[in-house]
This record gives sequence, structure tokens and C-alpha cells, in this order.
Amino acid sequence: MPFKFNIEGPETKKARQAQALRDSITLEAAQLDLEEKKRKNPQYAAQLAGDIAEKSAAIQDTLNLTEAQKAGISERLGNISSAATPLESSIAGPVMPQEAAMQAGQGLVAEENLLNARNVRLRAELEAYRKQQEGLVGTVNLGDAYGTAPAGDEANTFRRRVRTQSELLKEGREYINQAPTPEEAQDRSNAVMANKTFFDAQTREELKNSRKLPGLTGMAKDEDSAKKMRERVPAFVQSVATIDRLVELGDEYRKNFGNPILERKARAEAEQLRIPLIANLRIPLTGGGQMSVQELELIQRAIANPATFFDITQTDRLKSLKKTIGSEFSSAARNYGYELNTLQQVIDANSAPSDIETFGVRRKAAPQVQDKPAGRYDPTSGRIIR
Repeated sequence: MPFKFNIEGPETKKARQAQALRDSITLEAAQLDLEEKKRKNPQYAAQLAGDIAEKSAAIQDTLNLTEAQKAGISERLGNISSAATPLESSIAGPVMPQEAAMQAGQGLVAEENLLNARNVRLRAELEAYRKQQEGLVGTVNLGDAYGTAPAGDEANTFRRRVRTQSELLKEGREYINQAPTPEEAQDRSNAVMANKTFFDAQTREELKNSRKLPGLTGMAKDEDSAKKMRERVPAFVQSVATIDRLVELGDEYRKNFGNPILERKARAEAEQLRIPLIANLRIPLTGGGQMSVQELELIQRAIANPATFFDITQTDRLKSLKKTIGSEFSSAARNYGYELNTLQQVIDANSAPSDIETFGVRRKAAPQVQDKPAGRYDPTSGRIIR
């Protein structure tokens, strides 16, 4: 087997790097131009996405037509093969000459190859449009049976299932086309459609379950909303638990005021609790994203001041903060499509297990053997008394 060497000289490498730089600059300029147009016209992205959707639909129609043409070619090739097959001696009838059959078959095969090449180009164009549309609207539409998925999330369960279903349908079409009789083809078609119906129902059920969250009734508007809310729940539950513990520490501190050991212990725990609390308050208080210095100062002011950590006014501030993040979480849950009767149901469904302080691998300890005390001789009875 001959080896192929790919030796890149300095000039070729320089030209390739220059082209890569030009492509990068062009892409960045196009992105900046898009952002500027979106800023000037908030509807621009939606309008452009709509235009792309129309172009994508036209390409899909062409692909469907091509598949029908390919099916027709397969049928004609099958007819030619049957016409050129020699008949049994007991059956009389004309037989197509092998040379004529080969010529007719070669023409059809050439036509089929052209259609295949056309399909490859159209699918590549369709994929480019899909990525462009996802970048504009942030989600991808998977059809009535599947709903939507976050843009660019190639590992998404339902996108994977859509690809799987597409492959299954392709195999199903080939299975139907290979049927020896029209009756068998109809039976195979019924089996393929029954499998698709079951697959769609199963996918819809999984989609429904993926949009549900413990402690929240109803379901999210779409999978992207469920994904965002799923990230919010742990931070909210942990924030509430942290604030409650800080309030408890404040009560303990004031009750044990004057005991330097207990005071230092409470202050050390409170300082440690502030670290994850600051991170968890980023979304409800600032909306997320990269945290600026001003936003960090805002969050730190919202939490009790370390210098006067356990003053009663600081405890009141913590209780007010708890109400603030509870109100924000409730609004977010409803905006994403969930129904929220009480915040406590969210806390109960997502709180830490009761043995969070004691869990671990149980080790069986060997029973302790107590040493028996030495005996004392009793001369009266003549026995050893222990």
C-alpha cells in the first residue's frame, strides 16, 4: 500500500496561516455586523431566522423530491432486472436482451449517482442554515413530535433521538423497497410506520419528563427553560439553607456573648458560609454573566457585614435577603412555565438528606475486651475472690 506524505513547506504554511487569519477576521467582522444590526433593530434576528427557515424548508422539499426520484429509479432497476431474467422452460414470454438491460441499467445508475451527489450538497447547505438559525434564535426546532432544544447542544437527548429516527426511517425505506411483492411492501410499510408512532410517543414522554423538576408543578415551556431552571434550583436551596444557618449563628453568638471560644467558632463558620453564598446570589441579584466589581460590592452589601456580623440589624437584613431571593425565584419559575404553590415544597424536594452530617462507610468495630481484675485469696474459704 503506497504511503501518502503531507509535507508542508514554509511558504505553504505561511499562506495557510494567512488564509486562516483572513477567515477569522471575516467571521469576526460578520459577527460584529450581526450584533450591530440586532442592536439597531431588535426584530432583525427573528426576521433573518424566518428567511433562513423558508430557505431550509425549500431545501427539505427538494430533498424529499429527490428521495422519491431515487425510489422510482430503484423500482425501474428492479423491473429491468426482472425483465432480463431468463424464464423457465415451461413459461413462454419475451426476455429483454442482456446488452439492452445493461445499457438501460447504466443510465439509471448514473442518474442515481447524480441525485446522491446533489443530496450531499443540499444536506451540507441545510446543516449550514441550521447552525446559522440556531445562533440567531438560541434554540432549534425539532418538530411537533420533539419540541425544541438549546442551540448548539449537539449532545441533547432529543437531537440524538431525531438523528436515530432519521436513520431508522432510512433503513425502513430500504426495507420496504426490497420487498419482493407489493403486498409484502405494504406490510413492511405498516410495520415501519407503527415503529415510528411508538418512537414518537416514547420521545414525547421523555421530553415531558425532562421539563419537570422536583418541587415544581407543571413543566417548563421548552427544554431550554427547563435547563436554565435546573441550574437555578440548587443555588436557591443552598442560599436559603446558608441564610437560615447564618441567622442561627447570630442567635447563638448573642446567647453566648462573652465566651471568646464560642464567639470565634461562630464567626469562623459564618465567614466560611459567605463564600458560596456570594456565588449563589449572582443570578438572583445581578442576572448572571461575568460579575463586575460593582456587582460584587452589591452582593457583599446585601449580606451581613463581617465587622458587625451578629448584630440584630444584620439578622434582619439576612431575613429580608431571603425574601428577596424567594420572590425572584418564584418569578423566574413562573416565567419559565412552572407552577409554584409554595417555596417550601421546593426546599423539601431538594434539601440535603437527613444524614448529611453522619453518612459514611459503616465499619464494624471489634468488641472491647475488658481486663479482669486480679483475684484475692480468701484464707477463710480457701477461694480466689475477684
